[in-house]
Amino acid sequence: MSRVRLVHSLARRADQTGSLAGLGFVPLTFQRTLMPRATIDQALVTGLTVATNRALVSLVQESIQAGALLAVGGSARAREHPERWSRATLALDVAAIGAGIAVQRAFARREREPLPRASARTGGYLLTLTGSMGTVIGALQEVRASRRRTGVGVVVPAAGAAAAFGEYRRRQAAHRDLAPDGSEVTTPKALALGLGVAAGMSVMSLVERGMANGLARAVARVLPGREEIWRPLGHAVALAGVAGAARFAAQRALSGIERKEESVETAFDIPPPNPLVSGSFESRVPFETTSKQGRRFAWTVTGEDTIRSVMQEEPVASPIRVYVGLESGASEEERVALVLDELDRTGAFDRAWLMVASPTGTGYVNYAAVGALELLSRGNSATVAMQYSARPSVLSLDNVHEGRAHAALLLDALHQRLAALPSERRPKVVLFGESLGAWTSQDPFVDRGTQGLVDTGIDHAIWIGTPHFSKWKEQVLHDHRSDVDPGLLGVFASIDEWNAVDPVERSRIRYVMITHHDDGVALFGPELAIQAPDWLGPAEERPAEVPKGMRWMPSVAFFQVLVDMKNSATVVPGSFAAKGHDYRADLVPFLHAVLGFDASDAQLSRVTDYLEFEELRRTRWIQEHGATGKSLSVAIVERLLEEQRAQGLDPDARLVQIVRELAAENLGAGGGAEIPRD
Repeated sequence: MSRVRLVHSLARRADQTGSLAGLGFVPLTFQRTLMPRATIDQALVTGLTVATNRALVSLVQESIQAGALLAVGGSARAREHPERWSRATLALDVAAIGAGIAVQRAFARREREPLPRASARTGGYLLTLTGSMGTVIGALQEVRASRRRTGVGVVVPAAGAAAAFGEYRRRQAAHRDLAPDGSEVTTPKALALGLGVAAGMSVMSLVERGMANGLARAVARVLPGREEIWRPLGHAVALAGVAGAARFAAQRALSGIERKEESVETAFDIPPPNPLVSGSFESRVPFETTSKQGRRFAWTVTGEDTIRSVMQEEPVASPIRVYVGLESGASEEERVALVLDELDRTGAFDRAWLMVASPTGTGYVNYAAVGALELLSRGNSATVAMQYSARPSVLSLDNVHEGRAHAALLLDALHQRLAALPSERRPKVVLFGESLGAWTSQDPFVDRGTQGLVDTGIDHAIWIGTPHFSKWKEQVLHDHRSDVDPGLLGVFASIDEWNAVDPVERSRIRYVMITHHDDGVALFGPELAIQAPDWLGPAEERPAEVPKGMRWMPSVAFFQVLVDMKNSATVVPGSFAAKGHDYRADLVPFLHAVLGFDASDAQLSRVTDYLEFEELRRTRWIQEHGATGKSLSVAIVERLLEEQRAQGLDPDARLVQIVRELAAENLGAGGGAEIPRD
């Protein structure tokens, strides 16, 4: 082997080692996980996994080659004897295998282990993986010395063999899960798109490297030192530039989302006439400040006629809904004061039940939860919500501290207000949160355990789909704390699990977390990149929703569960389910059981049927009346005109007169409503 060819071959060894590692994991990216995947989802998982593994293994292999270069006496000696550098690298790759195994054994997995320990073990795994892949590539390069044949002929058969072995293992594991998961993946298309994603990320990496090299050369011309010395600075500046551009683009996109969420939606473009909801004509909360989700929340309150029809009983009262948007007050304190004013105005403290609902990122409050409470209480309830963000939950993670502050201020204010009432007049307080709303409503009680809920006057709490990131959840479930009473808290995946608890124990439970075993939102966390989760324990001990053949591997499981998190939130309007991040089918049975409402099976069935029907009807209304000329106000005017025509009246002249007057008074454009004479 010529010296030039060997040096070139060794220079490409890190890239080929990374490519072998990336392609070797392709079969595992197709394994069954928590949620079915579409072809584009599979492409993302495959592409991101290949690109990530390639980058990590290439980086470690480059470090091994640098160590070998030092071992043979530096670059000058390597140019004279390139075969020594190659063989020294091969020897270090073999040593890396053993060193990685030793690290993994030294930091063997322990229950509730700290992340640094898991990181060390995963680092050992990466070292072993790199050593193994580097040994294969290096050995083949020693045998096949031709640059062209080593450039292609080495990595291709090696990757093919690794992928074939990986596919064999995947198929063997898949036999444990007999039922299909509903995935609609076109394998060739997913592979092609996945490799395209990986290629795209590699191109981005090359662009960044080119920028860094250019900056390093420019600095080396004016300051002492070689280009290699300044290259890290070039990488730092290039990455900072890319991050700055990405941040600017993200801020522009988030601003657009927030404006959309705050804008008036044509399907609900006029204040509701019901005085017991916020945004009505009698309300102290201006309708235009309640946000899109707040206006939907107010307009969809359950009426007395509905309660009478569904429950087949006379309603006790009319439900109350209070909602304060981000734009309803200049500060958190002003918005909390506005909430209390609204509760006093509507007489909410005279109701038997007061639900404090912590919204999701957009300000959304689960209709099924509130509607179920209103029906089961026969209208004797009030629900209050205060918006803290105007973005989807996944884009509102940086606003969790705002949600925590809002929830803490509101709960403290309500506690003080209720403490001033005689105990026999106080409503029972129910804290409710879904997804990000569960997290933000739990956070005020961090380091306070369950005792914090008791001290704040929370009679019951129901949280659905609590994200993995909730610190309070981790504290009360896993830490041994004096302020935690385990008997007050329960975690359930279904109402069947609740019913299986001893009745005496069940009667003590006041605070309930409902978490499905296949909810990606509840299970996904950054730790998946470096640590196998508890829910992927021995196959025979896993719940039915977790595939028995699913394996954890660094980066692979991280991207798979990330996609599962997205897919678990997919719901079908009007068809309640208890799967993934969809908890609508759980709400009626859990509210009935946890809060102790008196309702027959027939009544519970009618409540569920009504909520499903109402959700579908609401969805269709929003779709059909979301365009100009199809708004709620237009629909009202059209109904009035139809009624007048049915009575034999001609409303056109009066309508034209009103339009002309409004246009002239407010727009200075009365001519736009003028009807020219022939």
